[in-house]
Amino acid sequence: MSGAPLENAASPARFRRKRSEYRRSSARSVTKKMPHSEERPEPGSDGMSTNLDDVTFLRLPEVKAITGLSKTSVYALIRGKSFPAPVRLGPRAVAWVRSEVRQWTLERVHASRSAA
Repeated sequence: MSGAPLENAASPARFRRKRSEYRRSSARSVTKKMPHSEERPEPGSDGMSTNLDDVTFLRLPEVKAITGLSKTSVYALIRGKSFPAPVRLGPRAVAWVRSEVRQWTLERVHASRSAA
């Protein structure tokens, strides 16, 4: 056992996992389906669908991709009541309702076009 390397000895780096292997990709959207026995409400007065069967959640990477905003900008707009607040999915998970984010983007386009 003088300085000869061991055959089965592996470097610690060989057994390290990549950061991406520890957590699932958060770029997936989550669709929640409600039981069909529930009544379906009419669309809201603001034109957005309030049908719970059509609720789709967006995680932060998708919201950033759709809006073109950074994480800091998204949360700053939420604090200023200028962007839809996220829905809490669990103790450490939030997501945005797709229809609310879409409505916000349409309002931004409309405001930009009418201001010019």
